[in-house]
Amino acid sequence: MSAVSTRHVWTYRMLFLVVALFLMTMKLLPLNLAASGVPGPDLLVLLTFAWLVRQPAVVPLGLVLIVFVLADFLFLRPPGLWTLLVILACESLRRRRLTMTEFPFLVEWGAVTGAVIGMVLLNRMALWILLVDVDPLGLTLAQGIVTILVYPAVVAVSKYVFGLRKLGPAELEAF
Repeated sequence: MSAVSTRHVWTYRMLFLVVALFLMTMKLLPLNLAASGVPGPDLLVLLTFAWLVRQPAVVPLGLVLIVFVLADFLFLRPPGLWTLLVILACESLRRRRLTMTEFPFLVEWGAVTGAVIGMVLLNRMALWILLVDVDPLGLTLAQGIVTILVYPAVVAVSKYVFGLRKLGPAELEAF
């Protein structure tokens, strides 16, 4: 890798960390954004998936681990469960990235939809097996659906605001 591409990767890694910390801070603030009754999307997961599919080198496994373990502790979730599910989904998407670069956006959106639904259901099942008090099933599924519906907006912001474009197969091999 040349110095320009290495600088590019590290710049986006730092930007990912800053945006992730900003999203966690905004979620912790008492803004009462969910007063409408519709749960908010998990923007941290969407940011991770969108950036991973666009340029996998800027979202390494260690950074995902650090960000989501910190989020587990800050949001009072069972430590490591959601992190494990996010890492499994990330690695699944990372393995499919070469096929997703050649197909339209709907294929990518479908892969992310499958990952989000799988994460929500596996999280729900694990919490149920461990006899943890969980939110109603409708609320959990509504959050998953809202998360899926917001994915195109997160991709658009990543592309047009942060300038993170999707790499082609030849560019991915260079990284």
